[in-house]
Amino acid sequence: MSNAISTAWLPQLPLSINKMARWDEILSLPVQNPPTLEFSAFDLIWSKIEGHRDNMDRLALVPFARVDDFVRGESNNKDCPTRFHVEARRRRPPKMPYKPKVDGILEYILYWCSFGPDDHRKGGVVRPSRSTYIPKKKSAGRPNTKRGCTCHFIVKRLIAEPSVALIIYNQDKHVDKKGLPCHGPQDKKSVGTRAMYAPFISEDLRLRVLSLLHVGIPVETIMQRHNESVEKQGGVCNRDDLLTHRYVRIQERNIRRSNFELDEDDDVSIGIWVERNQNHVFFYEDYSDNDPFCLGIQTEWQLQQMIRFGNGRLLGFDSSFGVNKLKCPIQSLVVFNSENKAIPVAWIITPVFSRSIDTHKWMRALFNRVRTKDPTWKIAGFIIDDPLFDILTIREVFQCSVLISFWRVRHAWHKNLMKRCLDMETRAKLSKTLGQIVKEMCKGCGNVESFDKFMDDFKECRDFMDYFKAIWCPRMGPWINAFKTLPVSSQETSSALEFHHNQLKIRLLNEPDPFIYKRVDWLLDKLATKIQAYFWLDEYEGKDDFSRYWKDEWTSGLTAWRKSRAIPDTDVLTEGQTVKVVDQKDREIAHVVWNPGSEFGICSCGWGQKGNLCEHVFKVVWYFREKSSGSASVSLLQFNRGLIDMLKCPPANSFIRDHAVSLAVWVNEQLRGKFGKSGRGEMVNSCTRMEVDS
Repeated sequence: MSNAISTAWLPQLPLSINKMARWDEILSLPVQNPPTLEFSAFDLIWSKIEGHRDNMDRLALVPFARVDDFVRGESNNKDCPTRFHVEARRRRPPKMPYKPKVDGILEYILYWCSFGPDDHRKGGVVRPSRSTYIPKKKSAGRPNTKRGCTCHFIVKRLIAEPSVALIIYNQDKHVDKKGLPCHGPQDKKSVGTRAMYAPFISEDLRLRVLSLLHVGIPVETIMQRHNESVEKQGGVCNRDDLLTHRYVRIQERNIRRSNFELDEDDDVSIGIWVERNQNHVFFYEDYSDNDPFCLGIQTEWQLQQMIRFGNGRLLGFDSSFGVNKLKCPIQSLVVFNSENKAIPVAWIITPVFSRSIDTHKWMRALFNRVRTKDPTWKIAGFIIDDPLFDILTIREVFQCSVLISFWRVRHAWHKNLMKRCLDMETRAKLSKTLGQIVKEMCKGCGNVESFDKFMDDFKECRDFMDYFKAIWCPRMGPWINAFKTLPVSSQETSSALEFHHNQLKIRLLNEPDPFIYKRVDWLLDKLATKIQAYFWLDEYEGKDDFSRYWKDEWTSGLTAWRKSRAIPDTDVLTEGQTVKVVDQKDREIAHVVWNPGSEFGICSCGWGQKGNLCEHVFKVVWYFREKSSGSASVSLLQFNRGLIDMLKCPPANSFIRDHAVSLAVWVNEQLRGKFGKSGRGEMVNSCTRMEVDS
């Protein structure tokens, strides 16, 4: 709860003593903001204050941005499921001048239970303005479900504080004018009818249906699987079980008839899309003399995932996607689910030339949006893959540490090694040397001269060296500084980021017409519909029921890191300087891994030949470290170096040092408990093994 609203800035206009006392009491109430995605009246503390005609009003103050969360929470009442609709709304025009008054209202909204206020039951009362209603053969205008429910509440947006909403909830019982239950389980007359349940399907089912339709699942298949699940559970239990074939067919028709091209002019079409999809836009800045175009997209589902998997955990950033194909490349923010797979939770779309200009604006807007939903939300760290990214802004906005991931660098080096060097042994030597240089830099040693020596030692590989000198030598300064000053993210995180990048590539860049990539309105539409549908279905437990319709775009599964954990040690065969790993699908095939135990290993499998991190390299790394014969990871080396720096603190900071040591020991014990004693060669007693200079 926050402090009460300050009204010192408001002029003291003449009000009656009782009215002034009432508003003083209202504005002294705390603004309540429950840390849940949605909340109901049970989650708020209500105050009784004298209102109109000496009646006692039941009041509470909440952030205006969370009114929709309150409406959803009230609708999902387990004792009486329903849906609230806007029965009346009055809104002061934005440009209309007004005097700042204590009791001034910017917006008035009346929410009413969808089973009222009219009563279309036999003998029920219908308001005069609705008496001319003629029943029509339509699905859900739902006048036939009107049962005279009197439950309603009022939301007022205050001039004194536009960010706050005053909720007046006097009629909180789902009863008719006689005081009897009129719908839900408590109404005996609604047993066996749809009045037992909510008037509409849940948001989760609606999103599931739309996602399945977007990826090409037929209507008949969706209904067949749905009916089978209802029969399996023993019949209808809630409103979702009453899903109709007609509803799904209408949604399929709407998707089929939709068109991303809202105007021939792409810029005009973007503006129309933004206006129609305000709920999906957290930041928008059109082209101007001072600022370039920038658009931030986040759907409601993505916001929920960001709150769920981002709180207290890592947030990743894919800094560039589609630079060579799309008119405006994509920057993706991702979180990591329980399987440590990356889920995109926001997309930032800007032209190439403006990618580093508006970082603070869109990042602050995104952070504020999340904190509005959950004031306690805070990430543990932010992972970047570009050393030129605005690190100071990240630290200012998110108040967290920043990590660097070099998966993109490794991917580019590895891919070009495969392309420009024909001899596998030469590839392995080049990769091993690059890995050693990176590791030395992460230890705080090494500089540009290390790469100069590397190019001299392997100057016979002219094709690769020409590429390296032209592309990477100009970029190595920022990377060297990042390796020395920022902690490096783990291999598992790098694997998840690379897997997400490849998923997005398969799902987005699959259009038969290449000219469509030059339209931004197409990109916006596909991200908010099909692309979200694929990632939503990745998290859907029942996706295997539709496996016969899977296409390449629906490719999911585990990351290479997770796949490596399923390979048994018996499938790893050491042969001299190389290691063979038996393929898990075709056991007659064995993949050869060079530089075994190194993060810069090279594998002969098809996935590794494309420059990707594969499960065979990861398995060999695990295999050698468990036998205490593999080199420590870069992350562990930096962890140990950080402990050494802490232990070198002067006596004046001995408290900080002692706290750091105790925290390190606790982390060490957690790692031992998670990974077992098999990893003792790498992590056990890491504190006692380090030598500290006196």
